[in-house]
Amino acid sequence: MEKNNNADFVPGIIGAGSFGTALAVNFSKYTDKVYLKCRNTEFAKKLKQCRQNHDYLPGIVLKENIIIEDSFEPVFKNANIIFLVVPSIALKSILEEIKRYDAQFNFNDYIFINTAKGVGLDTLELSHKVFSDVFGKRMLERYAMLSGPSFAAEVAVGLPTAVCIASFNNFVLAGVKEFFKNNQNFRIYTLNDVIGLELGGALKNIIAIASGISDGLKLGYNARAALITRGIAEITRFGEAMGADRQTFAGLSGIGDLILTSTSDLSRNKTVGLKIAQGMSLDSIVNGMKMIAEGVTTTKSVHILAKQKNIYMPITEIVYLVLYEGLKLQDAIKMLIQRDIKNEFD
Repeated sequence: MEKNNNADFVPGIIGAGSFGTALAVNFSKYTDKVYLKCRNTEFAKKLKQCRQNHDYLPGIVLKENIIIEDSFEPVFKNANIIFLVVPSIALKSILEEIKRYDAQFNFNDYIFINTAKGVGLDTLELSHKVFSDVFGKRMLERYAMLSGPSFAAEVAVGLPTAVCIASFNNFVLAGVKEFFKNNQNFRIYTLNDVIGLELGGALKNIIAIASGISDGLKLGYNARAALITRGIAEITRFGEAMGADRQTFAGLSGIGDLILTSTSDLSRNKTVGLKIAQGMSLDSIVNGMKMIAEGVTTTKSVHILAKQKNIYMPITEIVYLVLYEGLKLQDAIKMLIQRDIKNEFD
C-alpha cells in the first residue's frame, strides 16, 4: 500500500454484530463500498433481504453500497483496510481462518484494525499477541487496535463519537488518519501504545460489572464514583506491569471508555452487574444475552494474570469471587470497604 489517499482504501468488516454493522453504516456515508462479512450464509441472506440487522442493530437501514458477504474471499479481493469486529474469545479462530488467504492476497499490503475488548481465557494473551502468533511477527507492522467510548447504537445513527487507534507502525497510523479524515461523526486520535489501548478497553468491562452491581444494590452515586476512580487506578497499575504507558489510561480508551461503560444502561457489562444484584445466576445471565459481555471472561483471565504477576487488583478480585466463587454481595462490599487504609497513590 504505497499511497495513503482515502480513495485507495476500501473497508472490509469481519463480523456483522452490533458494532460491525454500526461501522458499516457509518463508513457507507463516506466510501463508495463497504464489505460486511457475516458469520454464515443464512445470516447474510437475512441481511440482504431485510437490509437491516434485526438481531443486533434493529431499525438501522443498510444502504445498498454495503456489500454483504458470507465468505472471506470477496472481502479480501475488494477491501484492504480490514476491521476485525469479533469477540476476543473468537479472535484466534477467526484469524486462523483468515490466514488461509494470506498467500492468495498478500496481506503485507493490508491494514488490520482489531476492535475486540477482552483478554482471551484460552491464551491469556492480548489481541496483538494472538495476531502475531497466527500471522508471525512481520504482520504486527500491519496491525492496529481501535478502542474508546463507542456504543454501536450511537455510532450507527451518526452521533458524535471519538476513539483512539494505536499501532506499532506510524505508516499504518498515517493510513488510518487518511481513511477517517472526511468522517464527520467518528473522530479518531492515534497512539503507539497498543498494549495500553488493548488493556484499557478490556479491563474497564470488569469495573463496569462492579458498577452494575453497585447500582443494582442502590449503593448510590458516591459508590459508583469511587468504583470508577479506584477502577482506573487498578487498570493503570495492571497496565504498567504489562508494559503499557500509564498516560494512555487517562485517555479515551481508559477513563473515557470506563465512564461510558460504567454509567450507561446500554452497557452489556453493567447489565451483567445489575442482574447479579437482582439475584440471577451468571449462567442464566450469559445464556439470556444475545450479545457477549466481554467482561465476564476477561474477569477470569485478568484474575489469573494478576495472581501470576502479583499485581494488586482488589476490585477485579472481588468481581471474580462474586462471579465464580459465590461470594455474597454484602460480604463483597465489606471486603472492599474494610481493607487496610493506604496512601491513595501507592
